[in-house]
Amino acid sequence: MKKHLLLLSMAVMAMTLSAQVETEVVTGAGYPDEVYYSLDDSIVATVPRTTWDLGFTTQFSVSLLANNASGVEVYTYPLGDTADWATLDTTGMTWVPLYNSIETWDEGAFNANAPGPPNLTDYGWGVYNETTHMITGDSLYVVKTLSGVYKKLWIVQRNPMMNSWTFKVAELDGSNEQTVELPAGEYADKGFIYYSLDNLEILDRGEPAKEAWDLLFTRYWDYTIPYMVSGVLTNDLLVMAQEVKEEGIDRETFVDYTDSAFSSEISIIGSDWKTFSMATMSYEVDTNTVYFLKKYGETDSTYYKLYFTAFDYTVGTYVFVEEKLSAVSSRAPEENMLLNLYPNPASDRLNLVYDHVGEMELTVFDATGRVVLSSSHTGAGFSQVALDISSLEHGIFFLRVKAGDSSNVLRFIKQ
Repeated sequence: MKKHLLLLSMAVMAMTLSAQVETEVVTGAGYPDEVYYSLDDSIVATVPRTTWDLGFTTQFSVSLLANNASGVEVYTYPLGDTADWATLDTTGMTWVPLYNSIETWDEGAFNANAPGPPNLTDYGWGVYNETTHMITGDSLYVVKTLSGVYKKLWIVQRNPMMNSWTFKVAELDGSNEQTVELPAGEYADKGFIYYSLDNLEILDRGEPAKEAWDLLFTRYWDYTIPYMVSGVLTNDLLVMAQEVKEEGIDRETFVDYTDSAFSSEISIIGSDWKTFSMATMSYEVDTNTVYFLKKYGETDSTYYKLYFTAFDYTVGTYVFVEEKLSAVSSRAPEENMLLNLYPNPASDRLNLVYDHVGEMELTVFDATGRVVLSSSHTGAGFSQVALDISSLEHGIFFLRVKAGDSSNVLRFIKQ
């Protein structure tokens, strides 16, 4: 009997483990490049990191990035609003810079001043108008560009229907003022389109389509430390991640992830899988850390394991092992919410079916990324909750369900 059990165990392990592939990703000495990587197709694109100042979302969002990792600094002008564009004064400037979020791509440096609930129409740089559906800029900024020059900036408007941005940029003394119309919709297959304040030009720097990559090997400012780090960020449109740290772990055979512990936070992998040794003047990799990735498919999710074996900062080289898992975790999942929405399309009432015990946060976003409904519920197992959507306009909406460390987004249509 014991022999049969042993053979069964070995068969399950064989199903769970597939070929492990060691991969190198090179970002160069001083990290001048960043690499977009697909878990299925390896390296998708290597693009220069040091050519752009601003990154404008092309999606249904209001995110506006600053190239913090290349020295771009963003400051909110504290002495006035857009009415003071002509008289902006930086005398005695001791302001605190703003940074991109390391939790989501939907919050760039310019969104850092967003007040959050209950004020859900203020996005930091501008305010949503419920009548016109435009987001109109209400703040001025001073930006230190890649070349070290300070310029003033006014994000005038985001038009979600046309998927375009309008902004003004000028020297601090008001000279060389430019009004830029940026047609983000022309680049809607990508996550962002970029702009050089030094050269006053729109940059399509070769970022691949948003569905083509899962991981970004790059540099970014980690404000929780705080300092600049080299690390890995995830594409939260496609991938969720989970970190497992266990002393003495056998990373080659370990597959005990927990299905409910995956997170959409983009810096779960991040940078802290390595530490710098002053004794060897090199980076040492944490051999007790394994990452698991859950990639959404049209019908099912695919799971991957990843762990790092080396990092050479002198040439910006990441070395890691990737493995596609063909079976679920051997660790019993804590919970699977089994989410479903019906009817879809819906007119007045939308029903969310779930299987969850504990607190749940439900948030409905419209196509511009604006929060239009939010509520909290306490799940008691397999059940459903009804959402009143009668006040919503016709169109496409997204329901985000957060429960513990799990976060899922479902799409629905209001008729």
